Amino acid sequence: MNAEELNQAIAVFMQAATSAADSFSVSMSTQLKYVDIQDALVEVLGAESPCDLLTRNLTPNAIASLLAKYDFRRLRPELIEDIRLEHSIVPKGTQQRLTEVTIRSKGEIWRVHKNDADPWPSNPHAHNLENGLKLHLGTGELFLKRRSVGKRIRKKDLKTIRSKIRSKIRTCKLPPLEV
Repeated sequence: MNAEELNQAIAVFMQAATSAADSFSVSMSTQLKYVDIQDALVEVLGAESPCDLLTRNLTPNAIASLLAKYDFRRLRPELIEDIRLEHSIVPKGTQQRLTEVTIRSKGEIWRVHKNDADPWPSNPHAHNLENGLKLHLGTGELFLKRRSVGKRIRKKDLKTIRSKIRSKIRTCKLPPLEV
């Protein structure tokens, strides 16, 4: 696809997605944007990236059909807790995003959502926004995207995080402790 064809495909998709977002917004009494439609389509169609949607010639009606039963609340998960720790619990030598090379701090912030769009590796799980790691709240295993980095946090640290979550929301069901 040359640059002109790509620009045209983007414009057509954005128009169809915006139209679908407007229709869903009215029927659901919530405000959706074309990017919400794009994210939902990537998930529903199992696309590698939003770019994969450009060759599918999706009309507003086709989008409405594909997303008729989609739960858009998944795109806006409810935050349970930002957990601030005084020291890093990530074991030395754990693979992280490349941006972590320039970010150094004594403590960490782990974010836990009640209804995360991706309930993997556990439901709920914690995200470390600085280094890109996900934490399984049952095993303490660390993941980068969907791949295990082969490390776990200490059991003591996992129990600390779990207790902080429970202190905020007593009804939050955590995965069984497996360490």
